[in-house]
Amino acid sequence: MNALATIFRLLSLLSVAGLAGFLWFKLDKSRTMDASFLDEVVDGAYFILQSEKEAQWKDISVKKTEFMEIFDANEQIDRDDENPLLEAADSLRASEDAIFRNSDYRESLDLFTLEFGAEALVWDSESKKWKPNPAINLTPPANFMDPFEDEMKFPKENLKKKDGTLVKAVPRANRLRTVIGMFYKDRHDKYNEISKLRDMIVERDEELREYQNLFSDEKEERNRLEEEKADLTITWRNLSADFNQSKIDRQAEKEALETEVSQYKTRNSQLELDRANDKKSHEAEITAMLDTHKKELEAKREEVRLAEAAGYKKGIEEMLSKQQGGEIAASEISEEVNPFMLKEKGPPKITNDHLVGAVQKSAISESGTPSTIARIDSSSGMVLLPFGEERGVKTGTVFTVWKDKREAARIRVQSSRQGFLLAYILPQFGEPNTLRPGDSIFIIPEKEETL
Repeated sequence: MNALATIFRLLSLLSVAGLAGFLWFKLDKSRTMDASFLDEVVDGAYFILQSEKEAQWKDISVKKTEFMEIFDANEQIDRDDENPLLEAADSLRASEDAIFRNSDYRESLDLFTLEFGAEALVWDSESKKWKPNPAINLTPPANFMDPFEDEMKFPKENLKKKDGTLVKAVPRANRLRTVIGMFYKDRHDKYNEISKLRDMIVERDEELREYQNLFSDEKEERNRLEEEKADLTITWRNLSADFNQSKIDRQAEKEALETEVSQYKTRNSQLELDRANDKKSHEAEITAMLDTHKKELEAKREEVRLAEAAGYKKGIEEMLSKQQGGEIAASEISEEVNPFMLKEKGPPKITNDHLVGAVQKSAISESGTPSTIARIDSSSGMVLLPFGEERGVKTGTVFTVWKDKREAARIRVQSSRQGFLLAYILPQFGEPNTLRPGDSIFIIPEKEETL
């Protein structure tokens, strides 16, 4: 009995020791699996963060600071100068791409941002590491919602249904790995969004700088026009004073002319009387001259009769001389002169009256009007003329610009204000490169053909 009791006691002790050993083995394996999982997750996180690339992150930090300093300074730049904000953005993007477009980083990101469902990972007891199950094709999560929220479909422990079917469990480790991958993807997407927003900021900054330059030009032009307005006001006042003085002088001249006209009328009456007396004296002289002429005419007729008789006699003598062998004198033939002369015609010219009428009209007629070029920018193709709404010019109007009797350019009005208009030069027409500030031009409105 004592021997049997001793044997049973030994067997019970051995069974307890075996059970303890088995439990210890399972606990050690579980700890090893958990430690391997945590180590792998931590290593993956640090790789996604690219923690080892300290120099690259420092370079990115410096270039971010430079980008923000240039953005905060907001210094105005000329049209032909490079935009420093664009250069800073390109430099920063190049530094970020060295990390986020690295092939190792992209492969790790694609590997970690997956949906690790049931049996997605299997334990390799030899290497003591979790490895992807080659029999299961993993896909990225469709969104940031929990894909394993329904525990009836995705239990945390294997679940056996009443019909005997077994529902594979999605362990907590797989759930943790899936949600961490979502954070990785969200972080990567945020960096992409920040890069796009930075590009949008640069694009908007370039547009604002262009409008700033246009506003600066318009401000300078407005100041210049204000100065010209002040000068014109002073000139107008001086002209008004001169005009009033001229009116006084013209009134005095008018009164003097009226007095002189009265004197001329009195003198004219005296001259009419003298003319009548002279007419009578002239008629008497003509009568006397006619009588004298008649007497002289009779004397001349007598001389002609005598000359004809002498000529007749001379002709008979010449005829007799020819019959006796004399020669006939050669006659001279006179030539006629052509009275018709060709006259050259010059090109038609615009009269001063037409130019003055065109300038004084409130609206520009179809025949056009003269003007000058206030400012022209060949790089942007913009031109500024010193008239606008007051002459009826509207936005979109097209003009042909004539210089030195040649079509130099064609322009379309972009902005029409009181006292000036801003237009851009249309391409493939004329010779706009011959236009200069201060040139005298003649502009004619054009009607565009529409379908």
